Amino acid sequence: MPEPASSPKPLAPQHRRAGLNAAQARVLVVMVWLLAGVGYFWIVDFAAMDRVMILLLAVALVLPALLISIALGLAVTAAQLCRDIIELQRSSDELRRLTSEDMPRSLPLSPVAQSRIDALAAAQLQTDSRLALFVSHRAKTRDSRAGQLPQDAQPLLALGGLGQADADSPSPAELIRALHFPEDENDQDGFDALRKALGDARIAPLISAAQEVLTRLAQEGIYMDDLRPDRARPELWRAFAQGTRGPLVAALGGIRDRSCLALTAGRMRNDPEFRRAAHLFLREFDRVFAAFEQQADDAQMAAMADTRSARAFMLLGRVSGVFAR
Repeated sequence: MPEPASSPKPLAPQHRRAGLNAAQARVLVVMVWLLAGVGYFWIVDFAAMDRVMILLLAVALVLPALLISIALGLAVTAAQLCRDIIELQRSSDELRRLTSEDMPRSLPLSPVAQSRIDALAAAQLQTDSRLALFVSHRAKTRDSRAGQLPQDAQPLLALGGLGQADADSPSPAELIRALHFPEDENDQDGFDALRKALGDARIAPLISAAQEVLTRLAQEGIYMDDLRPDRARPELWRAFAQGTRGPLVAALGGIRDRSCLALTAGRMRNDPEFRRAAHLFLREFDRVFAAFEQQADDAQMAAMADTRSARAFMLLGRVSGVFAR
């Protein structure tokens, strides 16, 4: 149980009396100069000494007095600084304690962040399908996908336009629209595409993972609409979908905002739940995008790369080193 707030305690007596104060220093300076003056008039014989000797004696007595005065002034300043530092440290500790007691455990989100999170939540609530989460691995190259699939390989997504597609499977355009998420509560086309994508068990895990990642990034003040990534050519995205990694596709990590990168990297390090959500999202996006690439033209590839989900993939992929491997 925290201690009740109290006013800062007074400094300890040894702290209050540490060093010289200004009054003591002034008294010592006056005494030094009086001693120097008395000694000068006691030593100098104005009748017998020449002017050079008189001047040298004056310098010999005045210079030590001057140095002693400067030293006393510095001592007073150092003592005052020491007292100020002690007082400042005490006040800082007290303020930190009071702040930690009074600060709520979780700060409320800004209205903008809350509205965007509410929009994402509304999109999920308007669907009747339950999300089926599963993990699978896709083949790494187009040749292995084009031939006979091994028993443990991931089947192609049944997107619109293929003979194996059914009426409930989203077309490439609808998948793009779903991964961008609705613009607002009046975006009926966006909600329809999102509902259709959530109805497909092969795409629903990606939608769910993307929503969780976007929500957690919004809590850090990172919004995909604010990012302006460097645009990569469709052939680079195709190469990545076909399994190419390393410097050849490094341009896909086109997020250059250092603040967003630093915040995301810090969240990845310090938040295990966010780290798991990010890795799941990267894996699901990679899987779905591999099937999408086989059925999409260049214009659709460019549109997919401009969705909010793709921007989150670029951000998390760069932080995780996906494009550098």
